[in-house]
Amino acid sequence: MPHVHITLSPRITDVLDHSDLVTALNALVVDRSGSSGVSKTSMSPVETYGGGLVLHVEVALLHGRSPAVKAHLSEGVLELIATHLSRAGMEAVDLSVVVRDLPDSYRLSRGRSRAGTAWT
Repeated sequence: MPHVHITLSPRITDVLDHSDLVTALNALVVDRSGSSGVSKTSMSPVETYGGGLVLHVEVALLHGRSPAVKAHLSEGVLELIATHLSRAGMEAVDLSVVVRDLPDSYRLSRGRSRAGTAWT
């Protein structure tokens, strides 16, 4: 189950179709990483300094992907993001992506609190 986090300039947030982007991005990440399950995505607008607009994507995966698989995934994410930004009329955006392994300490609890009661 990949974890995806998008950090972007607030001005991009105002014009980007988040739902369409996240749906396409999740499908791409699951397909190119060979993951099973659903990709979990979060998005955070952040103030940027030094001029220009930025959008950065971080993809965290369980161990086991080769550098070639990670590079192929990174290239696909950059292409997808560029396409969505172009549709939104945002051409001059600095894009970056990193694909990393989740740490060995990563654990997942599905829909349960520590006390074992269901989350609402």
